[in-house]
Amino acid sequence: MNWVDQKFFYIKNILKKSKYKKKILDLGCRNQILKKFIPDNFLYTGVDIIQNDNSDNILMDLNKKILFDDNSYDYVFSLDIMEHLDDPIHFLKEIYRICNEKIFIVLPNIAYYEKRISFLLKGSLGNKYHFSGNKFDDRHKWFTNYFFICNFFRKNSTNFIIHNIPKTRKRLKYLMYFERFLSKFMPNIFSWSFLIIINKN
Repeated sequence: MNWVDQKFFYIKNILKKSKYKKKILDLGCRNQILKKFIPDNFLYTGVDIIQNDNSDNILMDLNKKILFDDNSYDYVFSLDIMEHLDDPIHFLKEIYRICNEKIFIVLPNIAYYEKRISFLLKGSLGNKYHFSGNKFDDRHKWFTNYFFICNFFRKNSTNFIIHNIPKTRKRLKYLMYFERFLSKFMPNIFSWSFLIIINKN
């Protein structure tokens, strides 16, 4: 089995509780992995700045105005996208505008203990933090950890909850459950990423 980020399993468990058909907008969908985890009766739309193989993305630059009408989608997803954008506050306002019910946002935790060890030993936080000088590189523009994320949404949102997402483990599944437990007490160290759910209602 290929490595699959735990965020998709968390989202799947949340969505399967819905009793009604929903219109879903997946912003920054890449190859539309999310589509595999949503109920069959949901209506899915994927948006990205590029067209991937075997997908039908609507092409759009998410640094600009999102070209959908107000309240046009029930659920809007932004999974590991905001840290790439020039103006996350503008982007969040656009999501609020086009969303009717719930917003799902995932942001990575750069303070995760494995990244701390990597930086200590190798001087690297991963391939999203490099210095090439190329304007269009796939890189993060913001340093996101639990405390920064909480402060951002307290200032720019209301009625939100944060779920701690552990790192997917293959053979070392026991480690994933151990990290999940520890993340309840020390999310800034033991959470791989964070799922923020905003309820507009």
